[in-house]
Amino acid sequence: MLEFWKNEWKLFLEDLSNFKNAFVKIFMPKQEFLMLEQSSQETPQADESVQEIYVPDGIDNKVSAYFGESIEELRQNVSGEKTQHEVLREYAQFFKPYAESQEMCNSAFRKYYDRHALKIATEELPVEQARIIQNNVDLFIKGQEVFGENGQFIDSRVDTIFEKKGIDEVEKVVDILHDNTDKGVNVQGERLFAEVITHMVDNGIKVDKATPLIEPVKHVLEDKLNDVHDSLRSHEDWNEEYQNLLSQERKYLYALNRIEQYETEQRISEFEQKINDLEAI
Repeated sequence: MLEFWKNEWKLFLEDLSNFKNAFVKIFMPKQEFLMLEQSSQETPQADESVQEIYVPDGIDNKVSAYFGESIEELRQNVSGEKTQHEVLREYAQFFKPYAESQEMCNSAFRKYYDRHALKIATEELPVEQARIIQNNVDLFIKGQEVFGENGQFIDSRVDTIFEKKGIDEVEKVVDILHDNTDKGVNVQGERLFAEVITHMVDNGIKVDKATPLIEPVKHVLEDKLNDVHDSLRSHEDWNEEYQNLLSQERKYLYALNRIEQYETEQRISEFEQKINDLEAI
């Protein structure tokens, strides 16, 4: 009798074990699936309740001041594969403080942006061109006419020079005028180029497609250097103005020496090419 009950108890435990395994196979996956499904359903609700807070930085402040745009709206609008916010930040990131009236500069920027908004939005306007013009707007607005309160504008003839010569030749001239020690933006070269272009616009110096851009740039630098020498001869005191003239003299001489070096290298290259052509005959 004892053996019978032991055997029955063993069978009962086996049945209980089988029942537990069957329960796990049948019900647990469904339960786990339901839990996962419930979790996935709750996730969007949690995401919806969290609102992204974007804190504008210094570049955003420039975008707002110089383009007059709303950062939040720019972040919602798409331009190609980027948002308009990303596009305008690329144009504004190199903007710098200005010597002239801040409000006057902001007004000049907005007018320039309004005139080129479509090209800027589609990234057709080279960033370098916008940077040269807008980073140095304090140079360009000097002597310009004013239309209404804070109505400064950037002369459209400046854009014409870029359109006639192309950004590649402009960048080439910028790199000739000053070495680029930072291996990034040639700040000093762009600044001097902006000064030269301002002089060309103010004095009606024409630029044509056939003549290399470096030629009128060289003539302008020679004229400005002569003006500095005339001013130095009329100064006797070692004052701040005199020191400023000396700085300008060094700047123009340095650029003219680099142009002369470039022209020498070009003549050597042309001579070597002629020799190679003769040897090939």
